[in-house]
Amino acid sequence: MGTPSRRYDDTVRFFRAYASAERMPLVAHPATPAEIDEAERALGAVFSDSFRWFQLEFGDCQGGPLDIYTARSAQPSAFDIVGINRDARAELHPRLPAHLIAFSDNGGGDYVCFDTTRREANECPVVWWDHEQDEQQVPAPAAPSFLDWLEGELRERAAEERGSLLDSFPYKDWIASWFRGARQDRPPDE
Repeated sequence: MGTPSRRYDDTVRFFRAYASAERMPLVAHPATPAEIDEAERALGAVFSDSFRWFQLEFGDCQGGPLDIYTARSAQPSAFDIVGINRDARAELHPRLPAHLIAFSDNGGGDYVCFDTTRREANECPVVWWDHEQDEQQVPAPAAPSFLDWLEGELRERAAEERGSLLDSFPYKDWIASWFRGARQDRPPDE
């Protein structure tokens, strides 16, 4: 596995900066190497290097900008990667295939997963598993790697926080006055 890459360090710096800028109480509970190894054995797949590094640094990261499942087993967690994947494989419909490892979700039932069949340079591509499709679905590509996904999600959230250029223009007042004027120009209803 080696040491974290510079790209990992830069992405994690962005993760921490985003949490700080949004006044999120980022509380990390790192996973141990033994907990990560046990989670991999339980799921029958090896995590990508960048996800392992993230688990070693953050683990069960409460109050962070993204809900990322944890390999940490020391305490019960709503984000337990092993329990969530076991449930998704056995109890939910459509069942999550064993080669996909869910590590996050969109809050509406869809999972963000590693596709472990396409591992390259110790990284797995990230795909979406749609809960409204069947088990024969081809998961939609989300990002080439965990770091690409993490950075993309943070950038998207940061852009949403900045708002639109239209927000600096008083268009809402203009539209409201236009509608008031348009109503005054209409003949009264009979």
